Amino acid sequence: MYVMARFLAETPRDQEEIDRLARENRKLREENERLKREIEEYKKRHPSTVGVKNGKAYFIMDEHPQKEKSNRNPGAQPGHKGHFRRMPHITEHVTLKASEFSCPICSSPLVRKGIRRRVIEDIPPIVPSVIEYKIERMYCRHCKRAFEPDVPNALPGARLSLRTMLITAYLKIGMRMSIENVSTTMEEMFGITISEGEIQDILYQLSDVLGKEYLNLLDDIRRAPSRHIDTTSSRENGMNTDLWVFVTKAEAIFHTARSNNHEVALEILGEHNGTDIHDRYRAFDTLASKTGNPQQYCWAHIISDAKELEEFYGAEGRRIKESLQKIYEEAKGFKGHGKEEDIDHLYEKLTFLLDTGYEHLRTRKFVDNLLKRKKEWLFRFVVDPNVEPTNNRAERALRPSVIYRKVSGGTRSSRGSKAYDTLFSIFYTQKLRKRNFIRDVSQLITRKEIHPS
Repeated sequence: MYVMARFLAETPRDQEEIDRLARENRKLREENERLKREIEEYKKRHPSTVGVKNGKAYFIMDEHPQKEKSNRNPGAQPGHKGHFRRMPHITEHVTLKASEFSCPICSSPLVRKGIRRRVIEDIPPIVPSVIEYKIERMYCRHCKRAFEPDVPNALPGARLSLRTMLITAYLKIGMRMSIENVSTTMEEMFGITISEGEIQDILYQLSDVLGKEYLNLLDDIRRAPSRHIDTTSSRENGMNTDLWVFVTKAEAIFHTARSNNHEVALEILGEHNGTDIHDRYRAFDTLASKTGNPQQYCWAHIISDAKELEEFYGAEGRRIKESLQKIYEEAKGFKGHGKEEDIDHLYEKLTFLLDTGYEHLRTRKFVDNLLKRKKEWLFRFVVDPNVEPTNNRAERALRPSVIYRKVSGGTRSSRGSKAYDTLFSIFYTQKLRKRNFIRDVSQLITRKEIHPS
């Protein structure tokens, strides 16, 4: 066509126009090829089984999924501790005697054949106790003030016992129930009528009285040899916020903020010591430059990113993933008792395995970015037994709050956010310490024996 166009051109100006159109046509073909490649990569990233809602990807399940037969035996796998329900302590014995002595099918006579045992647990009907206290008041003529003893197991001014308030908070914060469902549950299970507004007031009261314990947990996390840090999105009065978590093996602190930059973490942690474990988010690198504390990158995130490269770029991504897995397994073998020379050896080996030519830009950028990281921050867990190689603790700690946000839609005010941060921090800490929230938190709430009326 182009040759014929040159033959049909009558003037030099016509020929220039034809050449211009030919160049534009060539550019359009090249652009078309580029868009095709982008579409193919987009399809890989967003297959037909994936949808997007509110900016978040989700999987569309098959209506009739074909379950593959697994060779996995039921119960605990080799090397893992089994979990089972222990036989409870028997509080009552009942003997059921047979009332029939002939077979209900053929009418033949029945003979005794021993006794079968069956244990059933039951919850008796719960009837709330309503206690009236007659409180003796004492008066100081000099101070002109009256004093009276505290009501046991109750907060000042509360009409419900401390245990009842903690059960209410457990249903709302721990079980992630809506306020309406908490009100219904308290009435139907315990026979106590609590309005939705009163439930919110209960959360505020408990949050205020547990504020000191929240600060104590924060001090413990600041002094810890290592801590896990992560963030997730949250909502407050219809506005986007960020929920931060700082967690160790025995403490957890949650904090709602308007931002997820390093200034929030710096404000919360202050001048803290120890290693910060995170997922390579750039705000944490800035935090490290401000504090000078050692860091540990999450290897679970690193390998997960490499698996994504394998999915999209085939053998090239697979080589990266397998190299990272090999180095990670070798590094875990030191169990925190390695030396600085071991870190140097691991990093040199990692560089040798990854520093090769790559066809795709994304794989090359991933490797370049990883190798630019400080080797001490990649392998801190090799020389420090207090440091874990992954940020799974923070990921697990945030998961209940994500469910809570989806159920409740977030909080309605900054006071509500503060109440959630305090109560869930206490709740999750008790869980980490394998303690009972309802039974043990009451011991954390200390009050004076007498107070002015």
